[in-house]
Amino acid sequence: MSGFPKTAILLAGQFLLLPVLTVSIGLSSVSAKMPGKKGSSKTPQKQSVPKVFSLEGGIADDDVMPLVPAKPRTPEEQKQIDSAAWYMTGRLREARNDFIGAYEAYKKAMEYNPNSIEIYRVLIRLASGLDKTEEAIEFAQKAVALDPNDYELMRKLGLHMAGQGRFEDAIMFLKKASDSPAINKKSGVYVSVKHDQANLYERLGKHEEAAQCWEVVFNALTKPDEYTFEFSSRSRLEANQAKLYERIGQSFLETDRLKLAVEAFNKAAESQKGRPGILKYHLAQVYFRSKQYQQALDSLQAYFDEQLQSKGRKAYEFLAEILKSLNRSDELIPKLQQLAEKDRFNRTLHYYLAEQYKSAGQFDEAEKTYLGAIGKSSDLDGLVGLMSLYQSNQKYDKLIPTLSKIVQTSDGIQRIQSDLQKMSQDKEFIQALLAEAQKLKDKDPPGIDVYSGFIIAKLASVADQKKAAGEFYQFALDTAEKHPKPQVRGNWAFLILQGYRPLLRLDGQFGTLSDLLQKAVENPLLAPQRLDLLFQLADARERNGQTQAALKANQQARQIASQIPDLEFQHAWIYYHSRDWDKAIEQLQKFIQKYYKQKELVYQVKMMLSNSYVQKGDIGKGEEVLEELLAADPENPSINNDLGYLYADQGKKLEQAEKMIRIALKSEPNNMAYLDSMGWVLFKRQKYTEAQEYLERASKLPGGGDSTILDHLADCYNKLDKKKEATELWKKALEEAQKATPPDTKMIEQIEKKLNQ
Repeated sequence: MSGFPKTAILLAGQFLLLPVLTVSIGLSSVSAKMPGKKGSSKTPQKQSVPKVFSLEGGIADDDVMPLVPAKPRTPEEQKQIDSAAWYMTGRLREARNDFIGAYEAYKKAMEYNPNSIEIYRVLIRLASGLDKTEEAIEFAQKAVALDPNDYELMRKLGLHMAGQGRFEDAIMFLKKASDSPAINKKSGVYVSVKHDQANLYERLGKHEEAAQCWEVVFNALTKPDEYTFEFSSRSRLEANQAKLYERIGQSFLETDRLKLAVEAFNKAAESQKGRPGILKYHLAQVYFRSKQYQQALDSLQAYFDEQLQSKGRKAYEFLAEILKSLNRSDELIPKLQQLAEKDRFNRTLHYYLAEQYKSAGQFDEAEKTYLGAIGKSSDLDGLVGLMSLYQSNQKYDKLIPTLSKIVQTSDGIQRIQSDLQKMSQDKEFIQALLAEAQKLKDKDPPGIDVYSGFIIAKLASVADQKKAAGEFYQFALDTAEKHPKPQVRGNWAFLILQGYRPLLRLDGQFGTLSDLLQKAVENPLLAPQRLDLLFQLADARERNGQTQAALKANQQARQIASQIPDLEFQHAWIYYHSRDWDKAIEQLQKFIQKYYKQKELVYQVKMMLSNSYVQKGDIGKGEEVLEELLAADPENPSINNDLGYLYADQGKKLEQAEKMIRIALKSEPNNMAYLDSMGWVLFKRQKYTEAQEYLERASKLPGGGDSTILDHLADCYNKLDKKKEATELWKKALEEAQKATPPDTKMIEQIEKKLNQ
């Protein structure tokens, strides 16, 4: 252990027993003044120290006397001893699995002795284990600075950073490791470091640097007698030699090390016994890079003659590239046809040929090739290709059943997500597709099924064709309920409902949504989703003005899972939304007491609690809640807005209120509520022209037809002597207040009074 004098370690071991063992058995502190041995009458007596427990568990017979050194220690010696003491404390804590305590002790040791490599090593290990990545890296950097020859530490640090995705930093430390004068350039460790560097350089697209590292690895693999390999290092490199040689060959090829590339590819072929076609493929790449295009074509043909598929689609794309370089692109389809005739079960080849037919405008040939290759399977690659063919050729009647097949595959919807997004943005395509789907849906029996109905509804919804989306979602749901397969009546019905729900919510059709959710709750096949469905049902019922039904659904959910905060939150929210302020306050307070650790939900609950007090008429308590929240989070936009608005509404602290609302508005300049608050505080400050600007902006945003905003703007127009505009807005505000669920009676009375005056 470097960095500690031996005496310091011995002393540390002696003195540490007292504090560590005392704490470990829970003894209270003992007075420093204790009597001497029994029977002794000499005075004054020497001051004794507490008795300690021996390692065997008993009490020592004699008192332990503190050591008084003959020569006082220097400050530097004292630091060494303190460092050793903390180091040993760390060892003891670590032995008791107190890793956090050990980590803190080692850090103390490091503070007293910042030049000890040993301390840094143990800190790096513990910091990594405790997920303190940044600290681990910091300690490692200090250790490397103390000992630049410690290539093992630099390598570990590089690999750790690579694991964190910090590739540039990882390369820097791996390079330091490989450049270290202490590392043997003929060792397996050195080769392994170069291997790791090459991997990282390739990740970063640094091909030349990667190739330089691969040269070292390649040399070590081909001339093993020149290197001293550890068994583990060699086993790691030889685990999959064929792929490694191929990878090295590709690197050499990309950096025009053509001779080395051929050597590497030959080695890959040797590892893949009896597969000369693979070598020919790689040699074709070398010929192509050397612009020997005919030789490249001949060599690639050898790969095709073996009917190999290991290179997948790349082989046929390479063929197209070679023919293009020879100005013979017109030969591509005939060559692919010849290959396809000989290799009838190579789907990748047949799909690529179908794509070339499609590009050449040969629709019938493309469709025939796709269908032949897909056969009776549900191969997703083929179905997606067929979908693209039908879409580009406007064959909507064939596209719809193809979409149905795709949707039924396990990853189908995910696979075509981006395609669906593009389709939804093409208005002409959507109109034509919906028209065809409508025709098929109206047939008896319908020409579309539950799956195509669902995907058409999804497309229509994304394309903002709400009416069509609603019709097809309803069709899919009705069809699912009658389907003979339980999976469709269960899982698919739930999936369709979850797609339909946002559409109904946006359209305010909470009655329809409630009925659908009630059916789903009663569906025994949807028992696994019952809790989620009850939660949604309670929400829909309340928004539809059915408070008692909402409370019942929420209660059923809470009976299934009694300790879920979201359900308790919803319980309080139902009373809040229905304007039952007394019960809302009661439930909100209960929530805060029970779930005080749920910070995000408690914040929302307190905001609701404040408004509940205000709506009830207890404005003082409403203010208190917000002021408490603001003290804990002074820059929070929502709290600043709500409290600022509350002050403004009462006509007090107007200057402060304006400042607070400006904090909110700065965070979200186009927030409708914040714009309304700013307009209202300016109105209260009699700055009517400025207020008008903010209120008009708020009223033009989505949701700006809210009765409160319209009422505020009408008040502003009234003050600016725009009586006609004010009257029209008050009438509109009254309609909105009456349409609210439940109706805002206070707002209705307020606006009616203004209109009567």
